[in-house]
Amino acid sequence: MKHTILYLFVATALLSACGEDLENKNFTISDEVPAATYLKENGYTEWVNLLEYTDLYNTMNLSVGDYTLFIPENEAVTSYLEENGYSSVSDIDPDYAKLLVKYHTIAGNQYSKIDFSNDVLPDTTATGDRLTVTFDDNGDYWVNNESMITHFDIEASNATIFVIDKMLTPVTEYIYDRFSDEEYSDWTIFKQVIDATGLASLIQQPVSGKAASYTMFVVPDDVYRANGISELTELADLLGAGQDKSAWTDSDNAMYRYAAYHLLSSSYSTNDFIQVDTFSVSSTVYTLETLADAAYLEFQDINGTFYINYDSDADAGAHFVSGETNILCKNGMIHAVDDPLYIKAPSSTPSVTWELTDYSVLSTEISNYRISSLLSPYTEDLSDLKEKYGDDFCYNWASYTGSRNPVSYYVGTSNDSIGAKFKNSDALEINLGQYGYIEMQSPTILADEVDSTTYAVGVSYYHDSDVSQSGLMTIYIDDVKVGTFYSRGGTNGDCDEWVVVPKGNKDYSKSKNMIGTITFATTQKHILKIEDNKGSDVKLDYILFYPQ
Repeated sequence: MKHTILYLFVATALLSACGEDLENKNFTISDEVPAATYLKENGYTEWVNLLEYTDLYNTMNLSVGDYTLFIPENEAVTSYLEENGYSSVSDIDPDYAKLLVKYHTIAGNQYSKIDFSNDVLPDTTATGDRLTVTFDDNGDYWVNNESMITHFDIEASNATIFVIDKMLTPVTEYIYDRFSDEEYSDWTIFKQVIDATGLASLIQQPVSGKAASYTMFVVPDDVYRANGISELTELADLLGAGQDKSAWTDSDNAMYRYAAYHLLSSSYSTNDFIQVDTFSVSSTVYTLETLADAAYLEFQDINGTFYINYDSDADAGAHFVSGETNILCKNGMIHAVDDPLYIKAPSSTPSVTWELTDYSVLSTEISNYRISSLLSPYTEDLSDLKEKYGDDFCYNWASYTGSRNPVSYYVGTSNDSIGAKFKNSDALEINLGQYGYIEMQSPTILADEVDSTTYAVGVSYYHDSDVSQSGLMTIYIDDVKVGTFYSRGGTNGDCDEWVVVPKGNKDYSKSKNMIGTITFATTQKHILKIEDNKGSDVKLDYILFYPQ
């Protein structure tokens, strides 16, 4: 990919607005004029009309821009107008016209054909949505399975352009809406599970604010029937959930836990589940906590076959249903599976990578939450949210500094030198002053309740100072001191280098960000406290708990 770091104020203002409101084909190299000018000079008149109508023409010509553009051919635009009863682009509602332009635009990064991996693109569009680019057996490339790419890698001075043969339809359906789609009419039993447990409220369009993102694993009706389940009462008997339907909304009930086990916080595509191990024919096991408390799903590729919850004794596991994966929704993604996917204990104690920004209140309250396609880094002071939510807010802190924003949410662009190194491009930024502190609740961490479980604890961070070891912090968990560490200036290599992952032989050669160890006797959530012993400005990415 082509990368450009953008800090120019006027570009930030224009394109932040854009982002918030906002091998058999021809390869063309432009004369390096900006994108909108290139489109006008080369006959893409209908899309240029739309850019001018939405007042985004000049925005697309910014000399410091960095875009990937999917531009419909003239015939594609005119077909769209005819199908919707418009005589020209000026008949389209102005707000929806802007939505159309922004949905076809990825700001902050330039892709080339070689970057497409038959999956979901990592960066979001200027509307905050994700796109899929897939290819078929004929070698044709498709965007969202509805529009074919006809020209690749047209280079403008501020963008890479791909020409498509049909207008893209912006995703407006939420996860729950998909149950009503005729295309997915065989999801009726699982819909009843979601309705009966009250989890529908999580995946529906919110009454107000931004929706949190989820990944849902749907079990089709024919899979249930193949396992002797044709109605909800039979599933309840099998799970031991009882027949009192009012009890199914209790988070401890087996029916609720079963439903929640099919939901992950955040949006994951199929490629996101593969953790590559270059020294083996199999990928490493990737373990993710579900919405069912202390219940995990495991993902692994073994000899080219992808499994969910692989059972080595039976040499079997669940698989994705062909053609029903990476189903894009406004609030996440859906994958259909070929197994009822009952709750299964993980094959080994999983490590926990706890992103310190992974809280639903942030995803619903912050408009730019994890949107990496902004043109410049974005920071939002969290003091107002703390005041709004009081004791229910995800963070509690005490600050001893003159800074007006001691705790902030930070999201970088996908190609800047800082944001690209964070998981989901975001971090928790603290400037608490000497002996200031911040507290938050962890996800559930497993423990062997007979022998206890000891975890190594590491931290991933970025320190804004370029002075070596200029920050000093102490980590406490449940008021137990884990250790003290210096936060060195800048990064300590790539993200994988920042946090130690001890090897089987307990080789701690990469232990520069190892804080210490802690032993847990019970499976539960914990309270993390980070104390700033020196006063510094640090971006905290995640805490790693690695079982010993």
